[in-house]
Amino acid sequence: MEPMNMKQNLAHQQSKQNPEFLEGDVVVFKDPNKPDHLMTVHKVQGDGVLLNGNSNFALTHLIRTASVAEVLAKRRLTQTEQALAEVS
Repeated sequence: MEPMNMKQNLAHQQSKQNPEFLEGDVVVFKDPNKPDHLMTVHKVQGDGVLLNGNSNFALTHLIRTASVAEVLAKRRLTQTEQALAEVS
């Protein structure tokens, strides 16, 4: 019974660290003044993530998961473009 409890505790700790992002997630900066390219989460570290194979770091409150339309466009969309993508 011990190993099962250990697994549950580990899963609980990982979800507490940062449930918002997982390794492999495709993200973009929220700020339109930041670069608009897509980035891939390499590793989650506390309140931040390592991006693009460990070459960049971003605090989690500065990024968000890229939408399907953004992944298809291969860049962050403007608010207008995002709204049009949701309608179509």
